[in-house]
Amino acid sequence: MKNLGLKAYRFSISWSRILPNGTAHAAGNNVIDSLKNDSAELQGINYEGINFYNAIIDYLIESNIEPFVTLYHWDLPQTFEDRYVDGQTAQLSKISGTTHGFAFIFLVIAYWITINEGWTTAIHGYEEGSNAPGFMGEDVGGTGRPYLVGHHLLLAHARAVEIFRNEGYATLYQRGRDDEKASIGISNCGDHRYPLDPSSESDREAANRSIEFQLGWMTDPLWFGDYPTSMRRILGSRLPYFTEADRQKLIGSADFLGLNHYSSALASEPSAPVTYGGYWAEQHVTLNAKSTWNTTDMGWAVVPDGASDILLWIDDRYSHPEIFVTENGMAAYEPDLEHSVHDYARRDYFEGYIHGFGQALGKGVKLRGYFAWSLLDNFEWQYGFSKRFGIVRVNYTTLARTLKSSTEFYRTVIDSNGRILFT
Repeated sequence: MKNLGLKAYRFSISWSRILPNGTAHAAGNNVIDSLKNDSAELQGINYEGINFYNAIIDYLIESNIEPFVTLYHWDLPQTFEDRYVDGQTAQLSKISGTTHGFAFIFLVIAYWITINEGWTTAIHGYEEGSNAPGFMGEDVGGTGRPYLVGHHLLLAHARAVEIFRNEGYATLYQRGRDDEKASIGISNCGDHRYPLDPSSESDREAANRSIEFQLGWMTDPLWFGDYPTSMRRILGSRLPYFTEADRQKLIGSADFLGLNHYSSALASEPSAPVTYGGYWAEQHVTLNAKSTWNTTDMGWAVVPDGASDILLWIDDRYSHPEIFVTENGMAAYEPDLEHSVHDYARRDYFEGYIHGFGQALGKGVKLRGYFAWSLLDNFEWQYGFSKRFGIVRVNYTTLARTLKSSTEFYRTVIDSNGRILFT
């Protein structure tokens, strides 16, 4: 990372690595107070896990690489899934918010992200069954369970931010100037949608509605205190309601918005009633791709213009928030070392997308940083080791690491702070 010239590195803290059973226990049941008292005795903590993360953080800081820490990236401890499988997610949101507060012992961290892609957890985990815990069709028949999951992820975010601010962790930040404070935000996924027929009002509405059902679902409550009106109108009582106390905690609970952006699509009003149920049917949107668009090894369309347009959509809707692109990249077909070393498609992807983000920056969007996904080839969730996103190839047998051609390109982009793409 240091040789590559990285200015920042984003990683997540595995909940189970620090709290194997999900929670910590303290005398008097006040975990937060106990964390501030070095002599306090806490139970349920894996201190080897804490040491592991502290070692990473120390190395990053010594190397002048800014750590960006994500507290929850889909790895819910199994004990919680077993305990709350009946849908008692309200209690789970309280537990997760308190546990998030535990992680703030790392007082040298300037940038915190509470939850990564709540949409993915709710839809892929509780509707499509492709991600853990693997429930399929949970909203078919009108159960509303994916929306309940998303609702309590947002409440957990709000609780974590409440702890962060009210317990003084923002001002306890121990690095930098005395007047500097730590920041906290959330990372939401957002693909862009273009109307299939730009002259069609119904297609324009479908494109906007599709963005609202993904990015807006997890972002509107943090700025407006409620879900998008299109979701309220279509879903009715299946979409939970926030109390006034919830609204007060949610509004303004993100110092910045993290955006995970990979692709775009064409959206249109369905020409005939859909014959299936669930989340995708409820949007009343048909998604397509242009035949001229290239696709990644995930089958996602490569649309660099979408990088600029989704940032402009966010900037307009949420009144110019600070934004970090917290994920952007592509999986390429790399069956062997030769294909990995010559990953020209990834290089082209980065060039197009970073240029697109830069165009939005030039139009006044408050884009504060960019993170490529990913540094290393990784275990890509339900795809295992079959999909390679890294700019560094990993031999999964020997763990040997080999730089790809995209690595050198990315290094030049970092060295020029992106200016090389605009000369």
